[in-house]
Amino acid sequence: MKVTITAKLKLSPTPEQFAALRTTQLAYRDALNYVSRYAFEHQKMSNKVRLQEGTYSEVRARYKLPAQMACSVPRQVGGTYKTLWTKVKQNGAHRKAGMTKKRYKGLDHPAKFLSPTLTYQLGHDYSFKTACHVSILTLQGRVIVSYSGYESTLPSSSMVLTSALPSSGMTNPRSTSICWCPWRLREQTRFPKHITVWLG
Repeated sequence: MKVTITAKLKLSPTPEQFAALRTTQLAYRDALNYVSRYAFEHQKMSNKVRLQEGTYSEVRARYKLPAQMACSVPRQVGGTYKTLWTKVKQNGAHRKAGMTKKRYKGLDHPAKFLSPTLTYQLGHDYSFKTACHVSILTLQGRVIVSYSGYESTLPSSSMVLTSALPSSGMTNPRSTSICWCPWRLREQTRFPKHITVWLG
C-alpha cells in the first residue's frame, strides 16, 4: 500500500526572487489558457501529445517558458480536457437514465485557468541544495531560495511549496513531514517528482 506524505515548506525569497517567481507563474498561467483555447478550437482536444506538437513552439516563443515547462503546459491542459470529457459522458448517461435533465456545460467554452500556480519537474525545473535551500527555475534563470520546515498554519501572504513524498522505505515518516531536510531524505526515500509553487 502506497502512502503519500505532503510536506509544506515555507520559502523565503528576496523581493527580487519573489518578482521573478511571480512573473514565471503568470506566464505559465497565460500559456495554459493559450493551449486551452487551442484545444477547444481543435475539437476540444485532450490528447497531450497532439497538443504539445501543436503548441510547443508558440508557447516557447510567446511566453518564453523553459523547455520542460513548455512540455508541462499541454500535459496539464490535456488532463483537464480529459476530465471534462469524462464529465460530459457521465452527464449523458445520467440524462439517458432519467437521473437528471440538466446538460453539463463544461465544454461549452474553453477551460479557463485562473490560479497562478505551476508544477515543477524534479531535475529539470527544480533541485534541492544543502542547508535547506532549493534551486527553482524562473524566466530569468535559476534562483536559490531558502526554506523552513513544516508549520501547521502559514500566513496567507507567504509563499508555500508543497511536495508529495512516497513514504516507502522511510524509518520515521511522521518526523520527516515535520522537518524535511534534503540530506536526511536522500538516504531514506526519493525526492518528489513534482512540486507545485504558488504565491499568496
